[in-house]
Amino acid sequence: MGRVRKAICAPENTGGKLKMGKWQRSLYQPVLPLGKDGKRVTGSAEHIALSRKAAGEGMVLVKNENDTLPLAKGTKVALFGKGTIDYVKGGGGSGDVTVEYIRNFYEGMKIKEAEGEVSLFHELPEFYEKNVKEQYAAGAVPGMTREPEVPDELVQKAKAYTDTAIITICRFSGEGWDRKCQINDEGYELFEDEKKQIELSASIFENGDFCLTNGEAAMVEKVKANFKNVIVVMNVGGMVDTSWFKDCKEIPAVLMAWQGGMEGGLAAADVVTGDVNPSGKLVDTYAATLEDYPSTENFHKSVYYVDYNEDIYVGYRYFETIPGAAEKVNYPFGFGLSYTSFETEVLGAEEKDGKIVVKAAVTNTGKRAGKEVVQLYYGAPQGKLGKPAKELGAYRKTRLLQPGETQRVVLSFTVEDMASFDDLGKVAKSAYVLEAGSYVFYVGNNVRDAKKLDFTYDLAEAKVTAQYTSLAAPHKLEKRLLADGTYEALPTDNGPVEEEGLERQDKLTLEGFLPAVKAQERKSFGELMEAAKTNPNLMNVVEGKETLDEFVDKLPTEALMT
Repeated sequence: MGRVRKAICAPENTGGKLKMGKWQRSLYQPVLPLGKDGKRVTGSAEHIALSRKAAGEGMVLVKNENDTLPLAKGTKVALFGKGTIDYVKGGGGSGDVTVEYIRNFYEGMKIKEAEGEVSLFHELPEFYEKNVKEQYAAGAVPGMTREPEVPDELVQKAKAYTDTAIITICRFSGEGWDRKCQINDEGYELFEDEKKQIELSASIFENGDFCLTNGEAAMVEKVKANFKNVIVVMNVGGMVDTSWFKDCKEIPAVLMAWQGGMEGGLAAADVVTGDVNPSGKLVDTYAATLEDYPSTENFHKSVYYVDYNEDIYVGYRYFETIPGAAEKVNYPFGFGLSYTSFETEVLGAEEKDGKIVVKAAVTNTGKRAGKEVVQLYYGAPQGKLGKPAKELGAYRKTRLLQPGETQRVVLSFTVEDMASFDDLGKVAKSAYVLEAGSYVFYVGNNVRDAKKLDFTYDLAEAKVTAQYTSLAAPHKLEKRLLADGTYEALPTDNGPVEEEGLERQDKLTLEGFLPAVKAQERKSFGELMEAAKTNPNLMNVVEGKETLDEFVDKLPTEALMT
């Protein structure tokens, strides 16, 4: 029994180790400071501070008319939206992490109020706080709560207090949570948890959670009608509708605050008050509608597979290449505003030692300290292989530049990075190829505004940069998108009996499972988590609810043997 106890409660860096699956780990993540100086995990003060800094650095200001942000010192603010309280710290599923606490936007703004930067109308967030707590008590989880209707008398009291309102919208993102849930009937048998998730999604998000819910839309209209300065903070982790605020004159400022972790609410408060100058850039293209994304058409064709007909034309590669797609963009890839302004001067460009090297000077031409992200794109010649009009080759964020300060930056990437894979043998089968022609380059602060350089990289003939073989190649995709917006037909069959380079594998009757395991009834994650509530749980030992001996005594003999 001594060995068993050692294995269960194995100390750090010892031979006795307790191996846990990813879902089991979710039950035992104390996030307490460990190791030298308590810096081994995120529970340390240093890591929490870094989390806050990273969250603020990554937030993207997509709209700021009339310098609405940052808020002037002492501004009175009314906070609207249950997202003010219902903060989503990050994604779900195996991407989730356990933290000691989560600071929402209201808590972040209260800290700013204590520092004398803003003055809050507290009755509104207190209303949302009570409502969200009730929804949590009823079983709701962050990001999957309903927007309550705000009493008119409360809105009028807030209006009498201030003319500035901040609306917070939140969304959950994770495994099994699509922007719009739709299952076609193919005889697919849903797990009970899947059915509940789809029903929950449909009841909360009437039009899919890409769009505002009816409750959110009504709240937004009410705020627009009663407040002069309306700011929106988006606590989201995936693609959402931006058309409702892009050209709306009543909403002059929008911050994409993402899902910023345990200190995300405070990081957002740092940005709106100007303690942090936003320097994040969009890593996705935000189109006007969900249907504008090419993957939308085929995503729900089947629950068993997805046809990737868009091929390499995904994201900005689609919107910057396919004819007519550019006009569907609300906010382009790489876009992001600042509280100051910058000027970028290209000092030189060359090919050196197999690399494309561009040197630039970035100057802060505004009145606030800030950081800029310089982006280098390339455009490969349209030969026999399809190419996007622009592809990101390199980028560099400057240090914090004071007004008038200049920093020189160097951006580089290998020439081989511009090669394209030839799967059909149009130039060289199963090889990465640099096609003949002129390769052009662009420098700017987003894909749409990047300026073309005079420098080109020229190849007189095609060059193979890497040769591979074809193994397990797809054989059921019927067509794929080309740069001109048309499709090319692909060879299809019922599947190869023998793949090139792979030995034929005949069906064998095995005496048992390999490796040998005892047959177990299949259960969903939700069922496993429910069972974990009553099964022996090591967390009870951690929390002092029982001793290690008591925990071990509850384990079945079979578990102790394995």
